[in-house]
Amino acid sequence: MNIAIQRGLGLDSLKSTLQGLGHNVFYIGENQAADAVLYNEPDTHPYYDVNNIPSATASVADENAAYGALLVNVSNKTEDEIVRILTSRVYSPLF
Repeated sequence: MNIAIQRGLGLDSLKSTLQGLGHNVFYIGENQAADAVLYNEPDTHPYYDVNNIPSATASVADENAAYGALLVNVSNKTEDEIVRILTSRVYSPLF
């Protein structure tokens, strides 16, 4: 899985853990397409810079094909909870 994380918010340990599990982990803004985006400060909206690159938005054979990324606010979540969210590709309900 390609995972973009927000830079400079103490997420380096999480980045190392995810890389150890075999994921391609990079910082938001490195011009790569992501399957998931991990961020910690929702007010900065860093995820706007993800998948907004030509390789992610290029025309595909099926113009109705969906692409996007799972957005995960990692605030108040353990590394185990984050890994579980990424593995299941399901974010816990809001309520």
